[in-house]
Amino acid sequence: MKQVFLNLSESELGPVFLTLDTLIQKIQSKDFSPIILLSGSMGAGKTTFVRNWFSRFSTKSQVNSPSFSLYNVYDSEQYRVYHFDLYRIQNPSEFEELGFEEIWGEDGISIIEWWEKATHLIPKAGRILIQIHFETLETRDYTIEWFEE
Repeated sequence: MKQVFLNLSESELGPVFLTLDTLIQKIQSKDFSPIILLSGSMGAGKTTFVRNWFSRFSTKSQVNSPSFSLYNVYDSEQYRVYHFDLYRIQNPSEFEELGFEEIWGEDGISIIEWWEKATHLIPKAGRILIQIHFETLETRDYTIEWFEE
């Protein structure tokens, strides 16, 4: 496992985005669909991170929290992103009804908030873990972990 740790404000996320972009390209070059797993407490900035990262790709999609819809789909010329928020899921049996595992790792890029609720269903290939922790009101700690194959 490889890891990068950065302490940055939300306005200076270039190094995080560059690392993420590079990892996505590596995963896609191996014919996998990337699965970005976002961890962080409520209000840590997970959806803001997704919005800022994806806005760089000339999209007309409005990136917002999928808390109530459970997932949103965003398109750009470069990527199709499936953005999931599993916070409201209480019972593992709900995943069977929702069929998310038919999307994760199968097409585009999957980004999953509160992914820990579905660890057993998420493919291991193509995973990128991003942990966001409050440092101060202005800064966050970002840890990116991935496996080299």
